[in-house]
Amino acid sequence: MTDVVATTKDDDEVIFSPLSLSESVGKLVSNVKFQNKHKSKITPLAMLAFATEVSEKIIRHKDKGVLLQYFDGLTMEIPTCHQHNNPHYHSIAGTKLLYVDWERTHGIQVPCPDANCTGALQSDRSNFSKNQTLFPLFGIDGSPSWCIVMVLVCPCCRRCFNSNEADILVNIPEHAAAVYPVESTYALPTYNCHLTRNATEVFSTIMVTYGNGELCSKLLFNSINRDYIQRLKVYYSVAKDKQGSVANYPERDGAFIKQYPPLGDTIRDMYDGSASSQKNAWCISDHDRHIREIQSVNTDSICCQDHTFQVVKSYMKGLGAKAVWDVATGTGEIASAVLVPSTRTEDFAHAAQQLMKRKDFNPKVKYSDTWPSKKE
Repeated sequence: MTDVVATTKDDDEVIFSPLSLSESVGKLVSNVKFQNKHKSKITPLAMLAFATEVSEKIIRHKDKGVLLQYFDGLTMEIPTCHQHNNPHYHSIAGTKLLYVDWERTHGIQVPCPDANCTGALQSDRSNFSKNQTLFPLFGIDGSPSWCIVMVLVCPCCRRCFNSNEADILVNIPEHAAAVYPVESTYALPTYNCHLTRNATEVFSTIMVTYGNGELCSKLLFNSINRDYIQRLKVYYSVAKDKQGSVANYPERDGAFIKQYPPLGDTIRDMYDGSASSQKNAWCISDHDRHIREIQSVNTDSICCQDHTFQVVKSYMKGLGAKAVWDVATGTGEIASAVLVPSTRTEDFAHAAQQLMKRKDFNPKVKYSDTWPSKKE
């Protein structure tokens, strides 16, 4: 980030540089009053100090050009500064701060997501200006990013929306929504964090096969641990070159990271919520799309029916499922798959009858490894 000259109300020139940022963050973090004010916050203290500086000197600046000069789309990456080797500032260098305000950053007037309302949303207050909090985004590329999220209010129906939730992302142009690094189906309003697009794209290949939420959670934790170790090495390496006294680096738990990534069960719930969400450009959930894909499978040659038990391990025991009855065609496609409480014919008979009623499902050969049992 290059030095930019901004003008205050008194027309005094203020240099907002990496060095001045490092010094300002260092002063705030060491301020006892600032520490006590934010001791219960889930955001690292250094990140709150940086957001305070940015909010006062950039976001609230009367010249919009200053905001656009520092933020690329929605994002400002905290610049590195080795001139002032402050450990607290170093612990957040390279971290991304997002300012999600579509009107100021993109000039977009967001329509009210309610289909029965013709109003346009207006900016109210942000989570930082109201409660001095930041919204975390967890990914697999290091420590979390943090968001200043604007609250939008409809003057007609009086409903409130966060500027980073799915209802907003699907009602703005694609080029703008893409700048927020979270898929709209994963921008769930019921969670206190979001998973970034690069994380969910990786998780989608794991969850479908194994339902392994714990592995996904470990990947998020490991990315934070690796990032912390790398920062430690760089910080003490710079201090060694300068051959001077050096302050202790912030502890990982409780200082570098105060809010941890979601655990396996929560990630699994997020995945299920995303799969059932219709908050996308085509207004149909992945769950419904997959059902329609299976329902469209046809054949005029051969089909094979069987029971599989391994799949049931991915389901809750309270469902009472003992197996999955499935039918495959000669092309390898699955034409039907239903949970059944037992392998008795009466438990899958209805599914079999519905399958045979499909217009283009006319197999000439039906195969079963239980023949002649269940031949009916």
